[in-house]
Amino acid sequence: MCFDKQHKLKINMIAPKQLFSSGYKIRMSTKTLKKLPAVLFIILFLLFNTKLSFSQEKKDELVYQLKDGNLQTIPDSYFQYLEGVSHTIPFAELKSESWTNNMKTTQSFYDGYWIKIAIHNSTKNEVMGIHHNFNFEKKLIYENKLGIKIFNFLDSEQEDYEYKDEDRIWFDYKIRMPIEEITEIYSYFRSQPLDRANSRKGGIDKISIGSWKEIEFAENFRTSRYLITIPIFFFFAIYFLMFYLVSRDKNYLWISILLFVFSFQGVAFSSSSYFGYRFNYMYGPMGLALVSAVVIQFFRNLLLLNHNYPKLDKIFIWALRVYLVLIMIYFFDSFQYPEGERYKNLIEYPFPKYGVGTIPVFIASIPVVLASFISVIISGIMWRNGDKASGYLIISFLIPVVSTLSQLPRFLVPGIFNENYVVERFIVSIPSFALLFIPATIGLALAQRSNDTKQVFLNKQIELNESLEKRVQQRTHELTKANQTITESINSAKAIQNAILPEIDAKVCGFKEFEYIWEPRDIVGGDFYWMGQKDDWSILIVADCTGHGIPGAFMTLISSTLLGRVSHLKDLSKPDQVLNHLDELLEETLRYKEGGDTSFGLDCGIICFSQKHKLLRYAGAKTNLYQKIDEEVIEIKGDKKSLGYEIKEHPIEFKVTEFDTSQHSSFFIFSDGVTDQVGGEKKLMYGKKRVIAHIKEANGVQSAVYNIVADINQYQAEHKRRDDLTLFGFAV
Repeated sequence: MCFDKQHKLKINMIAPKQLFSSGYKIRMSTKTLKKLPAVLFIILFLLFNTKLSFSQEKKDELVYQLKDGNLQTIPDSYFQYLEGVSHTIPFAELKSESWTNNMKTTQSFYDGYWIKIAIHNSTKNEVMGIHHNFNFEKKLIYENKLGIKIFNFLDSEQEDYEYKDEDRIWFDYKIRMPIEEITEIYSYFRSQPLDRANSRKGGIDKISIGSWKEIEFAENFRTSRYLITIPIFFFFAIYFLMFYLVSRDKNYLWISILLFVFSFQGVAFSSSSYFGYRFNYMYGPMGLALVSAVVIQFFRNLLLLNHNYPKLDKIFIWALRVYLVLIMIYFFDSFQYPEGERYKNLIEYPFPKYGVGTIPVFIASIPVVLASFISVIISGIMWRNGDKASGYLIISFLIPVVSTLSQLPRFLVPGIFNENYVVERFIVSIPSFALLFIPATIGLALAQRSNDTKQVFLNKQIELNESLEKRVQQRTHELTKANQTITESINSAKAIQNAILPEIDAKVCGFKEFEYIWEPRDIVGGDFYWMGQKDDWSILIVADCTGHGIPGAFMTLISSTLLGRVSHLKDLSKPDQVLNHLDELLEETLRYKEGGDTSFGLDCGIICFSQKHKLLRYAGAKTNLYQKIDEEVIEIKGDKKSLGYEIKEHPIEFKVTEFDTSQHSSFFIFSDGVTDQVGGEKKLMYGKKRVIAHIKEANGVQSAVYNIVADINQYQAEHKRRDDLTLFGFAV
């Protein structure tokens, strides 16, 4: 007996015809001939039994027995390897090649190799699926009594790559396996450039088998999980970033960066399968280093290490610097992808047991693991001491621990979910979904820390207020006395200012109608008026000095004094000359410097009129006069220049407007405190149009002045008075 290459038992026997033809002489009795069929039957039965026994023994040794449809990993002891052969080899040649039970060289992960598996389907389902682990290049062939099925070579970077078709999802394939029959599966593996994290046994060549429904559900569930978790992490990242921009609390910035990195990694993983993108394998270590740096900085800020544990804070700072250096190292490592020798040669650069990178990832993760462990201990201590923010941080640490413990039933009772892969998939995904609660609990910790900080500030503020309250009371008493003294002085100044302003007798001065209002914004004001007479001419001056209050009052004192000197002019019939002379006196009194600019000056209008000559003349410095004839109001604009403020060349020319007073008309002049008063719902200025409207509507000078003042007060309402208020109306 012997076995051929397919392990089928062969029996070589000498046929009876050959025996007789060989010259042997056999003598048999009739009785013996009658027993011959029975003897031959027994011999054939024993030989057939032997064949089945050997066949079953070999089947159990090299054929994987698929007893149920649950997704299960096939041990590599059932693998047969074929190296140094391309994926383009014809199937007939592929079968006839010499297969080995072990991989000869790890370089085959880059060059490409085949794995053959024989599977006996003992389930009641013939539609099964093969799941591959993180493959980007694949060709699959399977053969059974239904025939041969050859899937085309698939590279995720091909232009025609599709994530899913009728018999495939990513690199998971649907196969039809007849029940109680053996199916041989040929799977081609290659990783160019090398996936250095998975270029090992049990890495890219990890193969699982199960019902196609379960594999299809698992992939769709994975997609749904990405669609749920990535937007939630991204939302929290933006949410915390907005909090940082408002509060400038850097804790929110660190957690925002952390969530953005997690979101990017989720997008990278999902894009790898859905769109076939192959990202630089060093992005993972770079992301780990960045996340580690952010986590350490976050713990420093949230646990107030610089205040509570200054020595430990220095260690954390050094760990932070280490990760910043690691980011740069991994960044330079990334330039070797994909053409560097590290991504082509596994002989010179073997599989890294401790992770990829110049500094292996496993070693690089030690500082952040220790920092996290220390932070847990510190959080527990601070929580016991009454720090609520640390309590929320403890909950954040417990979430991954509790979610991991939720997987214990799967390991303690392996077959507990065999009948329901949907429930099992949800149980498996508990840790992933549990991570969604971590941003929420960290957000609570940050909010609590913010509240605690505010409370500490408020407590200190209360203490400070209490200590200052006595000083304030003492100073208030002193200031009240000082304010009374100042107020008394200002009231005295008011009395002086009122004494300086002339009392105007309308008839004596030659007015047919006369009414005015003078209201300083403060106790004393910067608006003033002056009246004088000489020969047949009377003069009325209305002026608005720089500022209001005490500075304005001083300017009125100075200007009134100067106007006393103006009254000695020989001729009071020329308002332009009065303006020019007043500007000279201001320049002389306030001592303006050449090329300098001061904030002292005034705007004013001068009216000179004579009953005898039936004339009225007007000149203004940034002040206008309004004449009412019947129901028409005419605006007479003054020159656009003020008196004072700077040195000027004299004489200054001012425009003079002359009126015939024999016509029945009235005149109005006012300071900008009338038009600039803010009020109304829209908080706009009162304006010139409202003044003119009241002048048109009024029957006389007195009525016009009263109506304007009343309307301004109503318009002002609760708004603050903006400037001194001066308004004159008269007829001559």
